[in-house]
Amino acid sequence: MDQGIAGLAGAAVGGLIGVVGTLGAARLTGKDQRRTQHEHWRRQQRRDAYSQLVSQTSDALRLGTSAQDAYQDGESTAASLADEFGEMVRRLDTTMSLVILEGPEEAASAAMELVGGLHTWTNTLSLAVAIETGTFVPTPDVPRVTMEDLFAHQESSYQASDAFILLCRHLLDT
Repeated sequence: MDQGIAGLAGAAVGGLIGVVGTLGAARLTGKDQRRTQHEHWRRQQRRDAYSQLVSQTSDALRLGTSAQDAYQDGESTAASLADEFGEMVRRLDTTMSLVILEGPEEAASAAMELVGGLHTWTNTLSLAVAIETGTFVPTPDVPRVTMEDLFAHQESSYQASDAFILLCRHLLDT
């Protein structure tokens, strides 16, 4: 074989190897980029779900505290504030479902604990207001609600909120 032909054949083979290598590298880069974009999209979905629950929970905690303070002080607004608090907590169920759908199991569990605790607090406060206003007459199987009960539910709700926030920060950082 002539040296010129051998040189051309070598150049052709080398070019073909270069093209195949370039195409392979482009394919791997594309897969990596798609995976990275998908991970970024999932993280953003989780972040949005977490932040919605945190924001709405903060509003509910403030309203619950105002309702409980009004009840403790014997204010006439206690019943309407307790009703608003209950409605706000019920709306958290929708936001919680987003966390359950988007987040990992730890976030779903923490969200359920948080919203469940708020439901317990609002139900206890509503019962206390109903007993106080005479719209509900307690029976022996329904214990009276004490301020200590209400404070315990309030504190538990605030602690569950703090725990959820810390967990979400951790999950978003990893």
